[in-house]
Amino acid sequence: MAIIQCPDGHYYDNEKFGSCPHCASLAEGMGGQQESLTVALAQEARQVENYAVEYLKHNAPQTVVPASVQREEEKTVSLFEKEGVSKCIAGWLVCTEGEEYGRDFPLYAGFNRIGRSRSNDIVLTDPHVSREEHCSVIYEEKKNVFYLFPKDGNLVYAGEEMVEQAQELIDGQAVAIGETKLEFVAYCKGERKWEKKK
Repeated sequence: MAIIQCPDGHYYDNEKFGSCPHCASLAEGMGGQQESLTVALAQEARQVENYAVEYLKHNAPQTVVPASVQREEEKTVSLFEKEGVSKCIAGWLVCTEGEEYGRDFPLYAGFNRIGRSRSNDIVLTDPHVSREEHCSVIYEEKKNVFYLFPKDGNLVYAGEEMVEQAQELIDGQAVAIGETKLEFVAYCKGERKWEKKK
């Protein structure tokens, strides 16, 4: 089988047909005139498409970014990010049951958001955990205390108790989020906490 294209743009098998069967049927239907409307329309469509592309190249709306946005904006500094102390580990959540079994998740000063989305600080793959922030573990550096904070009515358990509002976490306490069970391990506790470098 050898598929070829006739001068009018039709494809046909030249082993089966001596000439283009499309052109032949058009010629018969038009009283012997061999003219193809299909090709003319296709060529016209290509011309319109080419014109549209050229028009858009020269007349497309330009995005203007204000100079104030063009310069790199200064990073917002967290209340907990002090000079000399940056991202010091305050504690961990260790997965004891679920898809993340055996994995540890570091906790830092401030909010540690937990959910399935990569935008969270702690990402769990458990489908029973909300994509966006399911809950947070907050390390309050000044008081050297950790809190578990549920978000938007999501179910979170500390030990066997459902957490309905911010609740203090105790070293070694079990936390259940969806089908995932974690154990809270505090590094910063009692008198031990990170001090500013001198």
